[in-house]
Order: sequence, then structure tokens, then C-alpha cells
Amino acid sequence: MSREREWTAGVALALVGVGVRLAFLRRFPTLPFSDFRALIDFGLRFRDAGFVERSWHWVQFNPGLPLILSVLFRIFPRDPVAAARTATAVATGMAPLLPFLIWRGVVSFRWRLLAGLLLALWPGQVFFSGVVAQDNWVLLPAIALAALAARHLLDPFDPGYPVAAGLLFATAVAIRQEMIIVLFPPLIAASGVFRETDGRFRRVALLAASAGIPILLLCGQRAAATGRFTVVTQHGGLGLLGSAVPGAAAPGWTNPAAYVASIDPDLVKNPEGLRKQSYRLAVSELKRRWRFHTFRIGVAALRLAVDSDADDLFWSVGAAEALPPSARDRGTALFERAALWLRGELALIQGLFLSAFAVGIRRRDRAILILVSAVVLKFGIQAPISPMGRMIVPATALELLAIPMAASLVASERAWRFGVAVLLGGLGASGALLIATPRLTELVARKDEAPRTVRRFPLAILGGGWVDCGMKSGALLSLDESRATIAFRNADPAPGETVRAICHLPAPEAGEGLVLRLEDPYARGGLPDRIVERVEVNGRELLRHDIARDPGAGWLEIRLPSDAPAEVLVEVLAIHPDPGWQWGRAATVRFEFRRRQRSETRP
Repeated sequence: MSREREWTAGVALALVGVGVRLAFLRRFPTLPFSDFRALIDFGLRFRDAGFVERSWHWVQFNPGLPLILSVLFRIFPRDPVAAARTATAVATGMAPLLPFLIWRGVVSFRWRLLAGLLLALWPGQVFFSGVVAQDNWVLLPAIALAALAARHLLDPFDPGYPVAAGLLFATAVAIRQEMIIVLFPPLIAASGVFRETDGRFRRVALLAASAGIPILLLCGQRAAATGRFTVVTQHGGLGLLGSAVPGAAAPGWTNPAAYVASIDPDLVKNPEGLRKQSYRLAVSELKRRWRFHTFRIGVAALRLAVDSDADDLFWSVGAAEALPPSARDRGTALFERAALWLRGELALIQGLFLSAFAVGIRRRDRAILILVSAVVLKFGIQAPISPMGRMIVPATALELLAIPMAASLVASERAWRFGVAVLLGGLGASGALLIATPRLTELVARKDEAPRTVRRFPLAILGGGWVDCGMKSGALLSLDESRATIAFRNADPAPGETVRAICHLPAPEAGEGLVLRLEDPYARGGLPDRIVERVEVNGRELLRHDIARDPGAGWLEIRLPSDAPAEVLVEVLAIHPDPGWQWGRAATVRFEFRRRQRSETRP
């Protein structure tokens, strides 16, 4: 193969991979929110205060991506959000070059090029490429390590790559901690430690040092910041609990704080104690309904296999916070149009991957089977714990590596009849997944128990302190530390039905006060007298707002009296809701309290 042809194809792959992602971001400039905003903030802390500063981010995040971002923010300090978004798109756009270059000499040009093109033009990742997620950034070390493992297994004279494999493994673990399990088979395969040649002891020592020393440094960094000498975060138990609590089956995961409040409201005020108790509570729930959870986990794996790319679209264009106002209409239109198409795309990938698996088993091809093992481990971790679509991005990338590898094997052996048979079987599996997964997901949701009734719950005040609240009618749907979501118990509430939460504020300090932030959730206007939000303080009405009269959703702020302890009533009232329009779901409302800034005018 001529060097000119190799260079041309490599440059074309880079241009295609990066170009389509930057073109997408130009039209849909994704804004980070939720965990993605927190990762950027963590990187800014590393840049401004050093790599061992104490902050809440250590509880939830691994430091690998924030470390990378902190370096980026030193180079591009003016707009960290734009820099992080663009860098994520460029990094994921360069990933297709990895198998194309690493497999040179062991996989033919056409199949290396196909592997690169599959990664470059993978629609689900292109649409997700502007999200500053650990799952995007871990693609580079994961793909590189998996490609090295396949190269070593395909070449009987290849001595292995213990240093490169160890460093890539440690990088992946620094970004996402579960990769310590997922990428262990490719690590061992790429290192060559089982190759029967001279120098095995040396390879083992190099592997141990190149993987072990960086991971020990990560443990030391966490110990310096938190006092915990470990590579893992503290939120794993909450991840498991949030997947096991009643009512979590439909979304896949829900914040377990409301469930905890139904058992022990005071435990919600003790985040450290809650994290320590979360595994015990999760195991108790898993044991109590073990048959249901076995079924749920199996269906969750199928749902992840089909819905992941469509789910990721929410984070890039679907959520109201995901795009600037000028791009929201375009984002909503794409979200509505592309979700079904992305399900079909990912189902097709799964069918082709199953065909590749069949080829690997039939031909006993270790290179394919090592990729399959990593994919299975990733699904095995995520299906029971936090089964969210974005977690599967690295697994799908490894599936896309296995597909051209299996095709090259069939082509080299001219096993066309077998190849057509497994291809048809894979396409049949794709169709079965598309048809069966929605029905099984609905069945799991029906079999799940309703969320536990919450009578009393604490709510953290933004700026410090707690408010004690209770539900008098309606339901508490979810509870973050500082934000409560309340709703009607019925999707179609009757006229006069109410949702009522009563909160008792702490005694105000001199010169201080609180602000209640209440969501107007309904963007469409022109439908007055359906649902009204009310706020009373000590029996005096401070707000009465018709959520569907005027267009536009957003947050309302009510300054609360600061001269005496107050009882605050937050009420959602059904006036004349249209039957069958599911106003109960449309009127799901969030609220929170924050401390008033000294610069704000007293009411």
C-alpha cells in the first residue's frame, strides 16, 4: 500500500470526523448543564486553586477529564464553555484515526478505513459530540487500547505493548472508574504478558509500573483532597440505590433522596451518612423484589442496546438548558425527528455486532472475542447501576471496531455463505430488538411499584441551612438536595384537585431573608384557567400565577418576609383542566429556596 494513499485516507478520516462534528456544533452549540457543567467547574477549580483542592466534585467525579480541561482552560481562558465543547468535538472526531493507524500491517486497508468511517460517521456520537462528558473523552484511550489488543492478537509475532497498554488503561480509569473492569481484558491482551516468548517477566513489570504508578498517583491525589486513598468516587451506592427504588424502572434511574425521605427524612440532611447507608438500602430493595429486579436488569440491557443514542440526544439538543434561545426551536425539531431514526441506527449496529460475535465464536478469533468481552462487561455494569444511555457510548465504539474485523475475516476466508447467514441473523436480531424492547420496557414499568409516599422531607437552602417541608396533597416526585418536584397524583386531575407542600422556614438572621424560586413549567400560552400556581406565606397570598395563560416557561422568584419565622404554602390548583389532556403531567412543578443576596432590595 503506497504511503501517499495511507496519508490521504488518514487526513480524509480526520477531516470527516472532526468536520461533521464541528458543523453540527455550529448549528447546535450545546450548553453544558447538570453533571457536564460540574465537570467544567471542576476543571476551573483545578486551574485556579490547584489539583488537590477540596470540593464536593470529588464525591461524584473522577479527576481525569477535569485535569485535561484545566490544561485547556489555561490555553484558552476567555470562554471555558466554548473551549471545552470544541475540544470534545475535535477529540472524538480524531478517534477514528486510531484503528486505521494502529491496525496497519495486520488488517487490510479497506477494513481499517471502514472501521474509521464507522466511528467518524456514527450519528449518535456526532449528535452527542458537543457534550462535555466523561463518556466522550474516554473514547480515545478505550479505542486505542482495544485496537492495540486486537493488533497483538492478530499478529503471532507481535511482542505486545505493556507500556502503552498500561498508560492507556490508567488514562481511561482516570476518566471513568468502571473502566478498571471493562478494559481489563484488552489490557492483558495488548500487553503481551501471556505470549510465550523471552522477556515475559520484563513485560509484566513494565505493565505493572505503567498502569500501577499513574493509578496510585490518582489515589494519592484523591487522598490529599479528601482523605480517601482510593481511585473510586463515593456515589456508587447512590447509583445502585437510584436504580432499585420503587418507581425507578421507567426512567432507569432516579435520585433516591425522596425514597430515603419516606424512610428517614433526617438521613437526607446527612449526605455522608446517606452515602454510607446507600449500599445497605439498595441491597435490601434488591432482595425484597429480586425476581422483578432480575427482569428489570435484563430489560435495561436491551433498552441500553437500542435507545442509548436517542437518549443522548436529550443532553445535546432536547433539554431546554441544552441550547441557547436562538437554537432551541431547531433543537426541539431535531429531537423530535431524530429519536426514532437513532433507535433504528443503534439496533442495526447491535445486529451487526451480534453477527461479528457469531463470526468470532465460529472462527475462534481472539481479537473479536476480546472486544466482545469489554462490551459485555460494560453492559453488565451499567444495566444494574445507573442504566443511562450516555454510559454506553464507549461500548458502542468497541462494537463498531468488531464489525469490520469480522467482515475482514469472512472476506479473507471467502466464507460468503456463512457470512450471509450470520448477517441475516443479525438483521433479524435488530428487528426483534426494535419490536420487543419498547414492549418489555413498558411491562417493566407496569410491574414496578409506585414510589413510596413522602409525608415529610428536608430541603437544603442554596447558600446554607435547611427548610423542613411536608406534603399535604399531591405527590413528591423527586427530591434533589435543594430542589423538590411536586405533581398531581393523577395525569388528568379533576377540577379542584390540589398539590400542596407546606414548608417551615428557619428563624431569619438579622439583615437576611430567603427567596422562593418556583417553576412555570408550561411553555405554550393561550390556555387560561386550567392550572394555577399559588404561594402563601403565613396565610397571605404572595403569588397567583396561571401557568398556561401566557407563553413561555421559566422560573418565578418570590422574596419572602424576613421579620419573622414563616410557613410557606406552595400550591398547584386544577381550575378547569381539559379532560384527556394530561394536565397533571404538564403541571409538574419544581421549587427551591435560596438566601437573598445583601444587594437585593428588602421586600
